[in-house]
Order: sequence, then structure tokens, then C-alpha cells
Amino acid sequence: MNVSQAKSTNTDPIPTEETRDLTFGIYDVLTDQGHCLADVVLAPAGEDGEPDWAGADPANVRKLPADEWPEDEPSARAACVLVSDVDGCDPDGTFLIRLDDGKPEVIQIHGPESDRAVAESIIARDIGAEPPKREPSKLQQSMALMRARLLFKPVAANDNTQSPAKLDSWGKLTFTWFDDIGTEAKKETVVKGMLGAGEFTMISGLPGSGKSVIVTDLACHIAAGLPWMGRKVKQGLVVYVAAERKKLTERRMMAFRKKHGVKDLPLLVLGGLIDMTTGTLHATAIAMAVKKAAEITGQPCVWIIIDTLTRTFGPGDQHQSKDMAKYVRSCDTIIAETGSHLTVVHHTSWAGERGKGAIDLDGAVDASFMVKKNAAGHVLECDGTNDGEEGVICNFRMESVDLGTDEEGEPITAPVVAKAVDVAGFARGAGEKVKQTVQAKAETELMDILTELSAGGRPVGGGMWQARYHQMHPDVKENTIASRWKRAVRALEDAGRVQSNGTPKVYIPAEVQNLGANEVHAPDALAPAPSDHLSG
Repeated sequence: MNVSQAKSTNTDPIPTEETRDLTFGIYDVLTDQGHCLADVVLAPAGEDGEPDWAGADPANVRKLPADEWPEDEPSARAACVLVSDVDGCDPDGTFLIRLDDGKPEVIQIHGPESDRAVAESIIARDIGAEPPKREPSKLQQSMALMRARLLFKPVAANDNTQSPAKLDSWGKLTFTWFDDIGTEAKKETVVKGMLGAGEFTMISGLPGSGKSVIVTDLACHIAAGLPWMGRKVKQGLVVYVAAERKKLTERRMMAFRKKHGVKDLPLLVLGGLIDMTTGTLHATAIAMAVKKAAEITGQPCVWIIIDTLTRTFGPGDQHQSKDMAKYVRSCDTIIAETGSHLTVVHHTSWAGERGKGAIDLDGAVDASFMVKKNAAGHVLECDGTNDGEEGVICNFRMESVDLGTDEEGEPITAPVVAKAVDVAGFARGAGEKVKQTVQAKAETELMDILTELSAGGRPVGGGMWQARYHQMHPDVKENTIASRWKRAVRALEDAGRVQSNGTPKVYIPAEVQNLGANEVHAPDALAPAPSDHLSG
């Protein structure tokens, strides 16, 4: 569908019965929809007898004689649909719809030029045509550039042209019918078992707990495509919004580069005065910068970090729900615009139990993580998740990397995350007792249960095994129990401590099997519970 200013043409096609039917069809549809007034009229004729589209005006168009399609060819070529009183437009806005080779073309003949786009969209929607895509106006481009420059200064030696903002999906609903939902649950992750693609998470901790250090380490690993703490990552662009201590963040990345010998990473550090509670202007500007970075690197952005919530909260009060809800809305805007996973780094209260402020943020995130100091150094743990597993993610310690000297010759250093710590071994060496990780504890408990249930060489169904494990932890959610069971059993099988067979599977300790059980099978009395089909 073409939309244009009024124009004159001497090449109007010869009208056919199809032209007549389409013209009356457009009139009928617009009248039925009720979003404008419509009538079939004749455009004025020029000196050459052809329709004078450029000279058309509400005052000189003519009604069809007796409301019938004209018999003579010149008049038939001038037949068109007159549209006025379009919803949302100036009352004086008037348009003609003529057919050009069977395609509807809208011509504005009266009213403000600014109403053209609105009328075009309503008319196109009602008659089932697709509005043409327009290039942004110079005003729109200027406004987009101004919004971006409010936050970010251009970086030398780069292409700093900002593309105009366009919130194609904001404010629109998406729909999925029940029968259109897939048959298999698939979840794309940025970090296996930790960060889901396009999700929203929070990492919090006391000042000095190491939260920004571990986040920086993970950001560098994702940008480099390196496995992190034994977990697979999805390589891609990472954008680190360092609203707090940007120079320190850069030094930490410098230290990572020196320690690991990597370069050319798609990792961008942004800074500036950011306000995420006074509207969504700054959130939109961040999304624009992310898109530009993705365009420059040729890689999609998989992770955005905002460090910290406090330094990007603007004039709002973190303890007020109405202000925290505004902050969450800005975060939602960034996710909707970029499709990236977004993590907010936050401070806990001095009690160290949760991120400080209104609880609205806790309810909005898909998972929350806490960084704490322990006897071995530091620990990152998941303390709440919608569909993952809670517990310890990793234990780590930090070591300094020399980056040079200051003006007085004193060394300049920055911390990097060292190799994951063997917590139990470290504690034994220090003469201290440290709790086992959730994974190790689950393996020990499940091995004890299986040994008890398989006394005499009897194989055990997975459902019975998992149910007994759940009895030991009645306060833990069922899906968390199932996840721990599956991971621990897989680890025990990989280590050769447990053997399995059959469909559904039954299990027996390897040492029992090796003592004389010829084949692992399930007698009828010990058949696996029905839940085996679900728990794997």
C-alpha cells in the first residue's frame, strides 16, 4: 500500500470489473469497521480529461451518479474512496483511496500533514493491507541521538553514529494458544544451570564481599566463550554498565586479560549518570547502546550487567514499592528491547540476608544470588530461583595482579578470581570445618539410601530412591529434590559408584553388583515407582 502526497498522473490504468469490486469492497470494509467516514466519489478531471489527483479537494469531488459505477471510461478512472473523520486525526483530515494496478494508494487532499501516518495505519489495518515501512524523520533521528548522548559520550576511533530508537515490541501483547505450546520444554541458557537467556537476575552482597569481582570474571568468560567454574557458557557480547567505579571495573578486566592472555573480546563497559526510576528514557538509551555495540561487533548481546542498583536508582527511594516498581519497569524495558539476560548487582543490608529495599525486586527476578565471605575465601550461592536449583554455585578466592606503578612508584594491582577452591581441603588444612556443598552432600546421602534399600543385592527403582531422599528433606521443594537427585545420580554413575539398567531404570551400588549380581533387574515386588518416568 503506497501513501503519498496528492499527485497528478496521465497513466491511470483502464478500470475493470475487478477495480469496481475492489473500490466498493474498500468502502464496505471501512464503513463496517467504523473508524472513519467513507464514500465512493469521483475525483475532478484535469484539462486533459484525466483525473486531477493533485487538484482534488473535499469541495470538488463528486458523488457517483445515482450511486452507480460510471459507465464511461474517464469517469470510471476517476472513481475512488473518500475518507474523512479518521479516529485520532484532525477533523479536517481528508484522504482519497485510489487503485493503482490493483493496489490501494492513499492520497491526502486536506488537513495536517502530521495526520498522514495515523490515517495510513488505521486504513491499512481495516482493509487488511500492510502499511509501508518509513525511514525515520530527521526530527526522530535527532531525538534518538539526543537521548543517547544524555548518557554516553562518544568513544574516539569508533563509529559513534547512534541508530534511532524504535520500540517495536514495547506495549504489545503476545499470544500463544494452548495447542501451540511445544511438546518439549526447552530453555536456552547463558550459563548452564545459572543464567537463562532473556531472564532477569540479581546478585547481591555486602560491600567488600567480592560480588563485582566474581561478576566481572563471569563477564570475561562469557565474552571469551570460556567455560566458567565447570559450567558451559553461551559466547556473545557482554555489556557491563559500571555506574559504580568504572575505572576499577576496567582495571579488573585488564587484570583478567593479563592473567588469561585473551584479547579481542566483545565486552563493552558503559558509564555515566543513570536514572532508572524517572521514566524509561535512560533504559531506552542503554538498550540503544547495546544494539549499537551488537552492530559493531557483529554478535548478539547475551548478558547486560548493571552495577549497582543504588547508583542507578536516581532520586527514588529503594524502600518504597512504587519506586522499586519503576526501576523494575526500566529493567523490563532493557530486556524487551535487547532480548539479553539482565543482572542487577545490589548491596545487601548489613545483616547480609537479602538485597536491601522493597521486596518488589525479589519478586521480579527469575533468580537471586548472594556473595559471601567464608573460611575458604568467598562463596557464590543461589538463594532463590523459579525453576533452577538453589545452593552453592562456586567457592572462589581472589589474587592480585600487578598492572604497573603509580606516580610514586607504588604498584597498581587489581583482583582476579583464582581457581575454584576445594573448600573441604582448604578447611582441613586450616584446621577448620567447612560444610560440604549441596551436590557432595546429596551424593553422600543418596549413596547411603541406595546401599540400605539394595541390601541383599536387590535393585531399587528410581521412584523409591528419590522418595526416600525427599523424606530426609521434607521442607525442600519437590522440583528442587528432583533436580538434586538427577544431578547426584548422574555424578555417581559417571564415577562408577552406581550401576543402572532397564527402562524405567533401576539402580544398585556398583560394589554390590560386583560381588555377584549377574544382572540388574527389577522383580515385580520391587518395580520402579511411576514417578521414574518423570524423574529420569
